[in-house]
Amino acid sequence: MEIERKILAINKGELVARLVKIKARKLFEALVRVKYFDFPDNSIRAKKDLLRIREFCEKGKKPYTELVYKIYKCVKSGCKYFEELETKIDGAKSFEELSGFLSALGLKQTMHYEKIRTLYKLEKVNFEIDEHPRIPAFLEIEAPNPKVINKYIKLLGLEKHEQTAESIAQLMERKYPKISLNGLIFKK
Repeated sequence: MEIERKILAINKGELVARLVKIKARKLFEALVRVKYFDFPDNSIRAKKDLLRIREFCEKGKKPYTELVYKIYKCVKSGCKYFEELETKIDGAKSFEELSGFLSALGLKQTMHYEKIRTLYKLEKVNFEIDEHPRIPAFLEIEAPNPKVINKYIKLLGLEKHEQTAESIAQLMERKYPKISLNGLIFKK
């Protein structure tokens, strides 16, 4: 089960210093290319589930792709709950090949965007700093339960920041309606 909450408009430099102070370990920083897929009748989205592929491009390392299906469970205690089915595929061509494979099965690409993700970990808690073009960075905390998320929000001094269980698409629609998530990529 994946339990998560976003903390908005963070200062990445200050947050990284606090994460290092509490002995969180940096696992990676990578450009992440993301594509969502659905059936022509939008039946995946209708269930609030999500089918996506992500390519992780970390400097000095070979890219890899993740195929993920998230089964929506609920939102409670300000956190989003998903059951997550995930597989990792190594290789530079796997992202585009998998996109073609899903399209050949009759799925349509509904969204694509890029972000820079920096991942820190402490025990069973993931601290994912996401930076998208044109919007402020945010932190997503994934933990075993909402109490642990609340503990780290307080420990990191983030209590006054806006928090949400929204998806990135919902967040963009609400806070940044003039910016489309679909096609939001870094300039080359």
